[in-house]
Amino acid sequence: MPLLNKKIKSFTLSEMMVVLVISAIVISLAITVLNLVQQQIRSINSNFEKNTELRLFERALQYDFNSSDLLYNQRDSLLICTRYDAKITYEFHKGFILRNKDTLDFKIIAIQPFIDAQPAVMGTIDALSLTISDATKNKELFFFKPNAATFYMNTNGI
Repeated sequence: MPLLNKKIKSFTLSEMMVVLVISAIVISLAITVLNLVQQQIRSINSNFEKNTELRLFERALQYDFNSSDLLYNQRDSLLICTRYDAKITYEFHKGFILRNKDTLDFKIIAIQPFIDAQPAVMGTIDALSLTISDATKNKELFFFKPNAATFYMNTNGI
């Protein structure tokens, strides 16, 4: 004869509800923390990409500066770098820089070209000071190249 009055060990409905509520709270906290971590990672990635783009721009401009003849036109904010195998133009606008057909997303605060340590407006230059702004700070960049003796010979009429 089977015993029908035998109790089976199990959880009550109220105990199961308590476990579900606690689990829901823990999962919602985990999702919130995950979202915060993802936002932080996106911010770090964005800063890394901007810094990388700025370093690559600095390298490219420094290379163009040192390997080219430089002409600057302040009216058009245009720098022309001419060398034996290429002609590279930099157009400086308030919100961006164009290097040939590449657009660089930098806000230009100030540009000052120089020739022999004197401010220049048009023509040949040997140094360029740029102030670039991002969301948090301004960065000052200075590019220069030493002039060859032929430059001084040509400018002094020798």
